[in-house]
Amino acid sequence: MQQYIYDSSLDKAIEKLHMKLYYTPKSHFSRKVLILINAWGIDIQLIDVGNVATSSMDTFGGNPLMKVPTLVEDKLWIIDSDHIAQYLVRKYDLQDSFAVLTTDIHTLNARAILNGIMSAEVEILLARRTGIDTNLYPRFDKIIETISTGLDWLEHNVAVFATSPTYLCFHLACMWDHLSLYKTVDLNYPNLQEQVEKLSLLPYVAANTPKLDTI
Repeated sequence: MQQYIYDSSLDKAIEKLHMKLYYTPKSHFSRKVLILINAWGIDIQLIDVGNVATSSMDTFGGNPLMKVPTLVEDKLWIIDSDHIAQYLVRKYDLQDSFAVLTTDIHTLNARAILNGIMSAEVEILLARRTGIDTNLYPRFDKIIETISTGLDWLEHNVAVFATSPTYLCFHLACMWDHLSLYKTVDLNYPNLQEQVEKLSLLPYVAANTPKLDTI
């Protein structure tokens, strides 16, 4: 009788076919995940949801918040970019090369500030896309101010970013390039710019740089 030899690579190949990422090419939250996917060489099906104003859970892979990114693997769905990153690192990078699973308070504070800036910018952009004049309402003045104060803090605490690339650094690149693309605020932050320029030399970071001709 011929002996059957188990080949784990077959499972991996099947596994990849069942993994999908719902995203948009210009989403900075999606890009954080895409950078990791590229760095680890994960073969995954990318599904561009198109118009993020669409009101359909199915469009966003079953995400009840109707936002990107959403990772779907068979019947399992994972939402929130950092949650997705934590899920993927446990599957593909047990050494946690990019410090996705860090518990360092300073790093997590910086990550929260970067996420907060990105969320604030989304509020501004979506309001403008729906025809709201953001210059007329004090609420949007506060949102713009939080972006500026967040950037000021990061500029003066640039040492929090490691000399080697980390997941926190990827947050910075995604935030910076998105702000630059939409010209949401003036980016007069030389320390942060220097960090981003170094990161942009990495192929797996440069590969997902958003462009105006993408959706």
